Amino acid sequence: MNPLLILIGKLVLFISRTLNLGSGSTWPGHIAIETNPRFVRQILKKNPNLKVVIVAGTNGKTTTSLMLENILEEGGLKVFRNEAGANLLNGIASSIIANINLTGRLSFDVAIFEVDERNVELALKEINPHAILLLNIFRDQLDRYGEVNMVLKDWGEALSDVDSDTFLFTNG
Repeated sequence: MNPLLILIGKLVLFISRTLNLGSGSTWPGHIAIETNPRFVRQILKKNPNLKVVIVAGTNGKTTTSLMLENILEEGGLKVFRNEAGANLLNGIASSIIANINLTGRLSFDVAIFEVDERNVELALKEINPHAILLLNIFRDQLDRYGEVNMVLKDWGEALSDVDSDTFLFTNG
């Protein structure tokens, strides 16, 4: 991993927050992915002991992620998440940049990534999660997402390639 790319991402994050141009929840990751489309995959591969949890659904991602973070921290684990709610791949990359050192090391036990329900397939192409929590799916943003059945179909296809050791929790 290129330390310069990480440094640029951290600089964009710092400038964004310092100049009150936003929380830096997407631009650092957007730049990283434009520069290196496999940024997320490469960083996570470089941190093999990091357990990744994906939380996806129409509603409840942030609440579920926060509760899970609190439970894991109470259990003595060091956790980070894409807490700004930036739940596309660039938001995940930004949360990684915010928590990584310049050598590409994430000094955490668990990463919790909220993922937009329509971006589960894309996220799973870059992330090999330890666990996936699938929440509810409602008719939301029909102009972008189409019917609920389309989202469910995409989830089914994306999950067919997931490692058999991955824990899968679904909202029945």
